[in-house]
Parts: sequence; structure tokens; C-alpha cells
Amino acid sequence: MSNFVKFLRDEDGAVTIDWVALTAGILLLGIMVVYAIFNGGVSTLVDSINSELGVAVGVDPGTAPDINN
Repeated sequence: MSNFVKFLRDEDGAVTIDWVALTAGILLLGIMVVYAIFNGGVSTLVDSINSELGVAVGVDPGTAPDINN
């Protein structure tokens, strides 16, 4: 029974849980920042390619499917 009480009072695992939660939060924040930075740039690039291809093929770029929706 004393081993069980000792196990319940042991706080070593609590530090591990804190580090896991902190690391997950930092990774989530990093993913959000990368998405925010590249989201507009990729959309602009795709729109530019879409319009250049439309001009090269002779199709009105406005008739191409909109990938942003």
C-alpha cells in the first residue's frame, strides 16, 4: 500500500505533461504562422498562373474554376 501512496504523490510525470503541452502549443503556433504567411502568396501565384495559361490558350481566365472557394 505504501508503494501506491508513493506513486500518487510522485510529481515527476507532471513535468513531462507540461512539456508535451508546451511543445504542442509551440508547434501549433508555428503551423498557424506558416499558413498565414504562405496562404496569400500561394493564392496570388495560382491566380497569376491561371490567367497566364488562359491567355496562352486563348480562354477567358474568368471562366476557369475558382480554387479559392
